[in-house]
Amino acid sequence: MLPKFNRFTLLFSVNSFAAALLALYIGFALGLPRPYWAMATAYIVSQPLAGAVRSKAVYRVLGTMLGAAAAVALVPNLVNAPWLLSLALALWVGACLTISLLDRTPRSYVLMLAGYTAAIIGFPSVSQPGAVFDVAVWRVVEIGLGILCATLVHSLVFPQPVGTVLKQRLTTWLGEADRWALDVLRGQDAEAIARDRRHLAAAASEIQMLAVHLPFDTSRLRETTGVVRALHERMLLLIPLLSGLADRMEALREVQDDGVRGALNEVVAWIEAGGQRDAGLDLIERLKALAVARRGAAWSSLLLESLLVRLSDTVRALAEGHALMARLNDPDAPLSPHLDASTRAKGLNPMHADLPLALLSGGAAVIAILLSCAVWILSGWGDGAAAPVMAAVFCCFFAAMDDPVPAIKSFGIFSLAALPLSAIYMFAILPAIDGFPLLLAVMAPPLIFIGLYIPDPKRMGAALAVLIGFCNALALQETFSADFASFLNGNLGQFVGLLFAIVVTAALRSMGADASARRLLVRTWRGLSRLARARQAPEPAAFAAILVDRLGMLTPKLAEAGPRQDFVGVDALRDLRIGMNLVAVQAARPDLPPEGQDRVDAALDGVGEHFASLAAGRRHAPSPDLLTCIDAALRGLSIAPAASAVNGVSGLVGLRRNLFPEAPAFVPETAR
Repeated sequence: MLPKFNRFTLLFSVNSFAAALLALYIGFALGLPRPYWAMATAYIVSQPLAGAVRSKAVYRVLGTMLGAAAAVALVPNLVNAPWLLSLALALWVGACLTISLLDRTPRSYVLMLAGYTAAIIGFPSVSQPGAVFDVAVWRVVEIGLGILCATLVHSLVFPQPVGTVLKQRLTTWLGEADRWALDVLRGQDAEAIARDRRHLAAAASEIQMLAVHLPFDTSRLRETTGVVRALHERMLLLIPLLSGLADRMEALREVQDDGVRGALNEVVAWIEAGGQRDAGLDLIERLKALAVARRGAAWSSLLLESLLVRLSDTVRALAEGHALMARLNDPDAPLSPHLDASTRAKGLNPMHADLPLALLSGGAAVIAILLSCAVWILSGWGDGAAAPVMAAVFCCFFAAMDDPVPAIKSFGIFSLAALPLSAIYMFAILPAIDGFPLLLAVMAPPLIFIGLYIPDPKRMGAALAVLIGFCNALALQETFSADFASFLNGNLGQFVGLLFAIVVTAALRSMGADASARRLLVRTWRGLSRLARARQAPEPAAFAAILVDRLGMLTPKLAEAGPRQDFVGVDALRDLRIGMNLVAVQAARPDLPPEGQDRVDAALDGVGEHFASLAAGRRHAPSPDLLTCIDAALRGLSIAPAASAVNGVSGLVGLRRNLFPEAPAFVPETAR
């Protein structure tokens, strides 16, 4: 299938080709032992966005230096014990891979690269341990050269800034949040609301990934990293807020209270007018006053109060989001002291991490490398070092996937597909030319054509496999020599490593979409159980970040898994709402009188037991006793004078609605 041919893809492919051949030319001029490593690195580092190229360049340099240092430390000291050296290098790769998988941002590239770089340098150096320092130094120089050339070309020749793309994503996201809020308040159909929710959850994680590259960007937006982070926090909070608002609207159907209906219409008009912050602050105060005025023990009053609390929180998050967006568009746009302080906070919000799965991935890499080493050592295969090297590379490249095997197979197949083309060039075309200009001319057609596929995420892996396989198989040197036996023997090791990576990964690490979805659900349920049993509230944005990240990961997995009995009744967004309701209740708890705290604690412990049971595989509806505990807590909070009780009541109402949607209306103490 032909690539998407447009100005952007053509510019990217030509830039990448120019960077790769520039690195190769400088490598020839400097007399580097493996200049083709610089050429391949230029392609690996190249990204459609200039900021991503620079961030990946920094991470790759750091990872290469760390991996080279590990190889220099291990090989000379263990070269006389090949099995021990193999074990040490395999454990290094496995440990680096495990740690890198705990950080799902581009920063993880540092440790992942440090792992397989040690293998790339260490295993081939076994035959010449005294030269390992020189090999490591040259590896760093060649990788650094490829990185430098890619960074310069993509930064200077019509660069594509990360800031421009990120700003577009943020603008689109905030517009979709406004539309979701309007759909909810206007009572639109469930399909439209679900569509809005899916878009926002998926985009939240994508925006955080892009934001990691922002400090390396050349656009003006680089100076507003703190504003982007603060805006992302409001995005994370808006997803459960809008979802909870939709739940309250569903519970109340057509709101009959004229005052509340008027407030809803005011919010709709405010959003349609652009969500200005000053007008939003006035609206928040009116909503809070209306919530206090509607306060009562009856279930309808509690629902109205909860609706108004959620509505005021939503207005605040939208207003702050629009104010931060205005600051992105205009550096002189004013911010309140509270918002300005939030832009100066350090660090990004946490993301989902799965330590057991990371350990399993690292263990699979260790076993695949050791099996490849066994074949190499026991057979006395002179060029067999390529097998453990490629086992390490394949296990690391695709470890973040649910089932890496198809991707490893695809990479291997496309690498294999590059060999006939490499053979034609090595034994037919290259011997017939002389000089770098002719080399440039004959290399341009295939490399530029294949490079057109890289900007397409669906085809990027296959394109890189062909490009890297082609460049490494040619192994271009300043002085050309073609040896068919060396060509065949050197590439055979690659497929031995590929075979062991596939076999071990399939046996130990691969999982389907259903198993992956189940792991995410269990992790979410365990987290909710711990939160319910805690006696202090976490920071809302940080807690929402993890749950929203899991929601974005879980939604496509549930869709791929299809209708299965063990997923009946599963609603990841409901779990997110429950989590934020738990945060609200925990935050209100310290200001309650002792009797109120005891009732709330009983309800929270019941919620914790329910989710612990779900995580343990005992699927059942919440216990009627839990409903009794929640109602008892509601009776205490609905008449409590403390101001914080308002949020506590809203949280308990949310727990009751989400855990017992079909339960009869709450009955206050006086009506029993």
